[in-house]
Amino acid sequence: MELDSKGLGRLRRVANARDVWTSESGDFTPWLAENLDVLADELGMSLTLIATEVPVGEFRLDIQAQTPDGGVVIVENQLERTDHGHLGQLLAYASGLEASAVVWVAPRFRDDHRRTLDWLNERTDTGVDFFGVEVSVVQIGEAGPRAPVFEVVARPNGWQKGVKEAGGGGGGTGQGSGINVVRQDFFVEVLTDVVAQRPGIRLPTRGTLNWLAFAAGPWGNWALVVANDGRLRIEAYLDSGNGDVNKALFDELHADAAAWETKVGYPLSWERLDDKRASRIAAYRPAGDLADDDARAALKAWAVPTVLAMYDAMNELLRSRARELREAAKMQEQAAGTGPTAAPPTEQA
Repeated sequence: MELDSKGLGRLRRVANARDVWTSESGDFTPWLAENLDVLADELGMSLTLIATEVPVGEFRLDIQAQTPDGGVVIVENQLERTDHGHLGQLLAYASGLEASAVVWVAPRFRDDHRRTLDWLNERTDTGVDFFGVEVSVVQIGEAGPRAPVFEVVARPNGWQKGVKEAGGGGGGTGQGSGINVVRQDFFVEVLTDVVAQRPGIRLPTRGTLNWLAFAAGPWGNWALVVANDGRLRIEAYLDSGNGDVNKALFDELHADAAAWETKVGYPLSWERLDDKRASRIAAYRPAGDLADDDARAALKAWAVPTVLAMYDAMNELLRSRARELREAAKMQEQAAGTGPTAAPPTEQA
C-alpha cells in the first residue's frame, strides 16, 4: 500500500455497491441487520433489531428495529438508485406497523425522492420521522480493507440540532437531568479509553438518561448503567428481539458461569429476567459521587479494564451464537408456517 510522507493512505470509493453485496435480500439485508449499530450511530439513534423480512400486507419489510422507548423503526434498503416502488412500500410499512421512524437506505437518492422525504417531515406530525441514507463503500488504496459509509441526505427539520442538544438518542429531548449529564460525561470518558484500545468499537453518541449503550450486535448490546441502587453496572444486555433466543443464549453462558468469571477476572451477576424478553450479564461496583475527582478516577480505573475483559471474553461468542439461534428459530417458524419469515396467509373468498 502506497503511503505519503505522513504514513497516510489514499481513501477511494468502491464504484458499485454490488461489488460488495451481490443481492438485496440475500446479502445486503442480512449484513445491515447484523451491523445495525453502524447505521444507528449515523442517525443518532440506539436501535435493537427485531426481525428481517417482515410481512406487511402483500410486501415484506427488510428490517424492523426498535428504539429504547419501544418505538418502531422500519428500514428499507436498495442496491440501486431509489425508485417509486420502494417509496410506496415505505409508506405502506409505516402505516401498517405504526412506525415512529422510517429509514430508506440506497446508494443514490433521486432528487425528487429526497424532496418527498423532506416534504413528509414538514407535513406529518412529530410522531413519525423520515430519513434518507446513502450507503457507499470506501477502501484504503487498491488492496486495503473496505469499510461502509452512511450519509444522511434527508432528515426531520431540526433533527441534527436536537441530537446535539439532547446528546444523542433522537429528536431533541433536551439535556436530561443534571445528574445524568454528569453520568453521561463519565460514560463517554470510560468509552473513549475503551475505544482507544479496541478501535473496532465505535464511540456512541452520548445520551440523556442513566445509561449509554455501545457495540450492539445481533444478540443485543453492551451498556454502562448507573442502576437505581447507585451502583455502576457494566452489562451485556441480551435482546435479539426474540425472547426464546435471548433465554437460550443466556442459559448457555450461565451453564459455564464459573469459567466465564475466571476469564473476565471478576464476579458476574447472572440476571435471567424471567418477567422480561431480555436477559442480562453484568458486573457491578458502587458508583459513589461522580462529581468528586478522586471517586470518579477510581471508578474509571475499574470500569475501563472491566469493559475490556467482558467484551474480549464474550462478544464474539454472543454474536455467533445469536446468529445461529436466530437462524434456528427462523427455520422453526418457517416449518410451522408462523412468525415474520412465514408467507402471509391468503385471504379467503
